Amino acid sequence: MYSRRTFLKISAVLSALVAGGFLFKNSGNQKVKHILSSASHERLGISLSLSESTSKLELILDQKSLIKGKKIDKEGKHWQFISNKLVSDRSYQLQLLSEDEPIYKTWKIKTFPDPEAETQMVSIMSFTCPGGGDAFRASGREFFKPFSFRQNIFKEGLAKNPDFAISIGDHVYWDLRGESSPPVGRNSKLIKFFLGGYLRLRYGAFNRLESADSETNESVLKKIGNEQIASLYGTRFKSTPIFFIPDDHDYFENDDAEEEIVTFPADKFSKGAFKKMADLFYPPLLDTPDGKPGRSIGRIRYGNVFEGLIADCAGNMTLGNKDAVLISKQDEEWLLSRIEKSKAKHLAFIPSHPFGYTAGKWREWYPDVVAEEGASGTVVNELLSGRKGSLTTKANKYLWQEGWFLQHQRLIKSISERKTSRFIFSGDIHAIAAASIIKSGEIELENRVKTFLVGPVSSSTGTWPSFARGITAENPDDLVCESIYSVKEENGFTFFRMENDQALAEIVSCGGHNPDNGESGKIVSKESIYI
Repeated sequence: MYSRRTFLKISAVLSALVAGGFLFKNSGNQKVKHILSSASHERLGISLSLSESTSKLELILDQKSLIKGKKIDKEGKHWQFISNKLVSDRSYQLQLLSEDEPIYKTWKIKTFPDPEAETQMVSIMSFTCPGGGDAFRASGREFFKPFSFRQNIFKEGLAKNPDFAISIGDHVYWDLRGESSPPVGRNSKLIKFFLGGYLRLRYGAFNRLESADSETNESVLKKIGNEQIASLYGTRFKSTPIFFIPDDHDYFENDDAEEEIVTFPADKFSKGAFKKMADLFYPPLLDTPDGKPGRSIGRIRYGNVFEGLIADCAGNMTLGNKDAVLISKQDEEWLLSRIEKSKAKHLAFIPSHPFGYTAGKWREWYPDVVAEEGASGTVVNELLSGRKGSLTTKANKYLWQEGWFLQHQRLIKSISERKTSRFIFSGDIHAIAAASIIKSGEIELENRVKTFLVGPVSSSTGTWPSFARGITAENPDDLVCESIYSVKEENGFTFFRMENDQALAEIVSCGGHNPDNGESGKIVSKESIYI
């Protein structure tokens, strides 16, 4: 039952809309900069930002329920809404009010079917590594694609009418290496001085002695997020739920392990910066082990047709040799339990870090490292080092932890034992690929497991593995795999469609390997694979 005051407010707003003959009123210069939505079968979550501050932001749900917004920042420009106890599989109309005035056109978003409901079909758009500045260039190379290119990829995916989207890791690129702002150009003192100075001038610098949500640090986070999240996504996904899975760069570090610096496990400031950025800009994850809105571990359930288990492999990783993990032990236990107990017709494991592929990076499930032929001993795997070589397990990867692969083994064994449809898709590696895993270490898989690299949307000449690490991604030495879609260093996405008795993955390439080729982000090629 709603209060009389709430009822009168909603009635007044609706009457004004009808009588005025318009859908919304723009209060002064107030504009909605971005809206990102998420959903479950009984909840909706909205994160948004405004061009001007407001002291009160509310949402009218289906012309009858009033939800008060939660202010996230100190200015009153960033807000979050979570509505509970909703009807499953139902479309809701939303109207945004700033200080009792409608400021944005109404839009719709739908809750998911109940997990027990007989559901015929679900479709998913998935991509990775969307972050980075608009057409960012340095040292004569383009590191990140123009926003227009990325937005065309979004447009191509949304044109397929997915039920929801999944963005896997590296939503923001702003690597600190333990400093207050990015020390860009690690191999050139001149580039570091000038480009680093420019970044500090434009965005400011963090104060690592203060909490991540201090006034100074919040201001820097908002400048980064306004560019890399709000300006990129805008309101494109307001009616399509989207799930953000974090990875290393979302903690403002690349996963570096070198003699002078080891960036993970994430320190207190990095964890705080991630949480604050996520609260300011990302949609909340609504279906979690403890039922509370979260960021790092949870599931996406769509009727009885699909259950996706998502996991952050960066924020809770540990060192400790055989006891080390990329996903916390508590979260691993929950994942194994869901893999065993899920009654969904199709089950996907969706870790932030690649499963079944390696680029020789330090924080991988696998020990493969880039080394020259005949190399032995320990090799430091430094990003942009210019090292020539190939992937090998004959040399030791500096500070790599055996426990990471042991966790991998527990997870893949459990997934392969599932009798009905099972597969894996992940991100992080800037490439598109698909393979069928037959054997993992000493484990002969009970059922083959198909794994997909879903494709980046923002990679360019400076961020392909072939430039950044001197190699292209491959299946690890410790796995026996059958290639289904050869590794391609191209931007794109993977579109999954699951029905009662079959699942299909459509791998979509949008090109963009070289900016001189002129691709715009539109579809270049596509190939369908039965899972």
